[in-house]
Amino acid sequence: MKTLTAAGESVVRLTHNMSALLLAIATLLVFIQVVTRFLLGDAAVWSEILARGIIIWSTFLVAGAAFRTGTMIPIDFLRALLPPRLQLWVIRLVMLLTLIFLGVLVWYGIAMAERVQNQRVAMLNVSMSVFYYAIPIGALFAIPGVLLRYADAERGES
Repeated sequence: MKTLTAAGESVVRLTHNMSALLLAIATLLVFIQVVTRFLLGDAAVWSEILARGIIIWSTFLVAGAAFRTGTMIPIDFLRALLPPRLQLWVIRLVMLLTLIFLGVLVWYGIAMAERVQNQRVAMLNVSMSVFYYAIPIGALFAIPGVLLRYADAERGES
């Protein structure tokens, strides 16, 4: 069990750090866009499109860390009105529904990415599926964060 927990924590940490790195790269790309547009008078359009795709990836990759730390938008008001035993059942239900939702994102995200595989991103000449794969991969990497948060709740730590 400890090795699974350690592996889950490693996945959450890795995706969190990758997301931060991607956000830094997107910031640099937006800076390049501004410099080329206003100082050189000829915008590097590719940098805006690439920054947009990187922000999409960053957003989906950080979801696991957000679940893990409990920073997704919780609805604690209703749960707080219940006795502790029922609160735990609400946590279990929410965890189950979240895992089902993430499973749906993985399943349909892959289908969507495959559907747009032949479409090209303007200015980058890469498959549109490169951006779409952020959905299923981000959802898949979010699962350990959900399970670790749930394990904390079962132990009474959250």
